[in-house]
Amino acid sequence: MAASALLLVPIAIAMTDFSQRINWGLQGAGLAVPIQLLNAVGALCVVYAYRYGRAIIVSPMTSAAAPMITVMLSLYIYSTDPLDIPVKLTGIAMAITAAFLMVIDGEGEKRE
Repeated sequence: MAASALLLVPIAIAMTDFSQRINWGLQGAGLAVPIQLLNAVGALCVVYAYRYGRAIIVSPMTSAAAPMITVMLSLYIYSTDPLDIPVKLTGIAMAITAAFLMVIDGEGEKRE
């Protein structure tokens, strides 16, 4: 992953417009610091979840939670009513139900 990122550095430099000013304020690069700190905390939480949790639960939850949160945020931000289209509401309900069932499925089992 690091090697492929290094291979893409010349392409990124070629695509950069160096004539533009860099916005160092809170709307530009200054906002990247807290966002990346949250990203690092999230990555650490995922590592601990894989270490202490079951991969069969953690993996689908980490893959399914982000799209579900995105859907909920987009419904709120764009003031969209999912009741307008029943297929949307059904899909959202099924995704939330599946995530909930994955979590409660093995609660009664003992871990060794």
